[in-house]
Parts: sequence; C-alpha cells; structure tokens
Amino acid sequence: MKLSTQALSQEERELVHRRTLEILENVGVCIKSERALKALADHGADVSFDTQIAKIPERLIVQCLETAPKSYVLGARNPKFDFPMPAKRVGHILDGITTNIIDLETGERRPSTKEDVFNTGRVFQQMDMGAVAWSGCSALDMPPETHCLHEFAAILQGTSKHIQFELRHKGESRYAVEILKAVLGSEEEVKRRKIASVLYCPISPLTHDDSMLDAYLELAEYDVPVNIYPCPIVGLTSPASVFSTVCLINAEVLSGLVIYQLIKPGLPLMYGSCSGTADPRTGDYVDKEESVLISMASREMAKYYGLPSVLSGGGSPETVPQYMIEPELIDGIGTMDDGMTTDLAGMVMQNEFCCRNVRIARGIRVDEETDLIEEIIKQGPGGGFLGSKSTRRMFRDSSEIYVSKVFPDSFRHTATEMEDMRRHATEVAKAILKGPVEDELPQSVQMKIEEICKMADRDLAGLA
Repeated sequence: MKLSTQALSQEERELVHRRTLEILENVGVCIKSERALKALADHGADVSFDTQIAKIPERLIVQCLETAPKSYVLGARNPKFDFPMPAKRVGHILDGITTNIIDLETGERRPSTKEDVFNTGRVFQQMDMGAVAWSGCSALDMPPETHCLHEFAAILQGTSKHIQFELRHKGESRYAVEILKAVLGSEEEVKRRKIASVLYCPISPLTHDDSMLDAYLELAEYDVPVNIYPCPIVGLTSPASVFSTVCLINAEVLSGLVIYQLIKPGLPLMYGSCSGTADPRTGDYVDKEESVLISMASREMAKYYGLPSVLSGGGSPETVPQYMIEPELIDGIGTMDDGMTTDLAGMVMQNEFCCRNVRIARGIRVDEETDLIEEIIKQGPGGGFLGSKSTRRMFRDSSEIYVSKVFPDSFRHTATEMEDMRRHATEVAKAILKGPVEDELPQSVQMKIEEICKMADRDLAGLA
C-alpha cells in the first residue's frame, strides 16, 4: 500500500478553521491596497481606510471559497509539460530569487546575472521531477526597476515548462502581459493556456502590501493564476507554536483568497505554505523540522477547502513525510544557503533526492507481479534469484526497484558520497548547457521580448 501520514485530525482541522475565523473577523488583516480595501468594503467587510484594517466576515470567506476553482491546468509553452491541478504526481518548483550563483567552472559563489537565469531554466528543463520554474536567481545586471521582468523573460526562454514569476509594482504588469502575448500570440491564448503564474507573499503577520498585490490584481483579468505563499518565521513573525503558525498561514491565505476572488471570481489560486524557525539562541532564520510539520498541516488545510497546494522544502531526506501527504507542488530545489544562492549542480542532486523520496512515499505494491512466493519455493534454502526472469523484469520496473537515471548506486553510503555526487552533478549540468536549447523560442519572438524589456527599462526608470 501507499505510505500515508497525517498531521492534523479532522477535529484539529476544524479547530484551525475556527481559530482562523476568529482572527479574520475580530482582528482582521492590514491591507495597504486601496483597490483591495474598496472591494472588501463594497462586499460588506468591516473596513477602516484610515488604519487599513479589514475585518472579514465568515460569509464572505464561504462565498469566495465557492468561487475559487478546485481544478485547472498550469499550462506550459510545450503542452507535454502542462501540469493539472490537482495533480496525479508530486511536481517540484525551481526555487528563486537568489542573489548569488555557484559558478560551474570555478566552484565559487558570485552575483547572478540575467544569463544565469536563462541557464538555470535550461538545467531545470532536464529535471524529470521539475514542473514549475521560478526564476532561480536574480538578474542583478539589469535595472532595479525592471529586473523582475528581465528574470521572467529569461526563465521563459530557458525552459518550456510552466513559469512562476514575481513583479515588484503594478507598472510592470502590462509588460508582463505583452511578453506572454509575444509568446502565445494573443490575449485570448494568454487567458486560455495559463503558461505562467505569479508568486504572492503576504507579509507576516497578517499584512497585504500594496506593491505586489496591486501588480497581480492588474493581471487578474488575464486569468494569471496566483500562488498565495505566506512565509512566517516561527518565533519572529509568527508565534513560537507550530499549531498557531498553521492558523496564521491559514488566515493569510484565506484573506488573500477573498481579495482575489472579489476582484476576479474564478481566478485560479494555490494554497501555499513556506515557513522557517528562528534559532532560539541567535534569532537567525533556520529551515528546521518544524517547517516540515507546518507544510504537512497546511496541505491538510488546503484539502479541507478543496484547494491545490504548494509546500516548501523538497529535495532532502528529511522531507519524505511531505511526499506522503501528496501535495501538488513542492518548492525548494536548485538553491542553497537558505535560498540565497542558486546551485545548478545542487539542483541535479536535489532532483535525485526528490526521486528517491517519491519512491519511498509510493510504498509497497502488493499484486500478482510482486507476489513472488513461488520463486522462493522454487529456489528453496540456499537458492539464488539473480538469474530469475522475475528479477530481470522487476529490475526494469523503476516503480518497484528504483534505479537512478543519473547517479550510479556505487556512490551510495560511502565516505565520499556527497563529494562524488557533486562532482558528477557538475558535469551533468555542464553537459546540459553545452547542448542545444530545448524548445527554443523563434528568434523573432526572442527579439520581441527583448524589445518589450527595453521599453519597460525606459518607461519605468526611477520607479524602484
């Protein structure tokens, strides 16, 4: 049977929901967007435009949960990479937006560039667990007012999988739409294909800033899906309690959901969850075991509401439980240093760990093919199974006996395992970048995207 686990009982999920209603109805959330505040006020929320606090009644939450789609498809430039939500498998999101990258030639950490964003997309293209590409790293060689647009353009050209991007202010929104139209040909295709979504991070605790929110509200009319992705730090921006942090995340997701659904009923949304823990000794951010538990509980709350989920924390052995609760997407491959540095060799290694975790979570298959008791009877005491037809058959079945497509088993459980994996992964990444660009956009489209970015550079100068 498939392995499964549970972070919250049904009663505990209902308690999280009740506590969330207490927060949203009695305390409210700070919303710095005039457009969002007006939408809430127009629909009966208790809004103070002076304090920017909105108290959201239960009926409004119920109404907006009903209009939020429970299924849709995250499209991709190449339709073979379309990713349905809810998903039949766990997919992974390329992490971003780091400010450094490990140079494949020197092994040294250096500031990242737009070309690095493009190359990160190219490596991610070949990761079989990869479903959604965030930018990976930052284009620090581009103007600060428009670097998000340049990152979007670069990652879109580097991979033909679904793209997740960010914008800093609403002035960028129309240029992002123009980039999508340049790739897809029309506004109608932008709405239909949904090849890109945006990452929206409320500011914990309980705050929705105006810059990113207003930018994404501009995109809502084009049906650009939104990943609502709270990022509290336990003990700093959320209480020093796993349960209470889950309640805080739930309040931030649901308040964001209400805003987006009031502006555009039916807009595709994702229930996201990312967290860390403050080091009790120093106060520094640390990605610890509590993050796994919070992600697991958030997945269960997403299911409670019938929403697709995105969790942080893939690509490491301690995250196996997250695979057992079967979220649609897990964020977090391709980076190191708590998400501050892109690591292309590390991405190859983390993709491998993701594959291993998926195999463990798949559990034990019991059927006619795996019931080989007759083989045991046939061989008897002291027999051997290497020459059996069933052994050859099952060794070819990766769902039963996992065999890596990239790393030899001889690397496992040696004193130099990680060093050997990194050396091999570096060569794999180099080989990808030396090869042709897969699903390369036509030159005319690339030139059009470059023109749009340059136009944005001119028009938005000084807005940073």
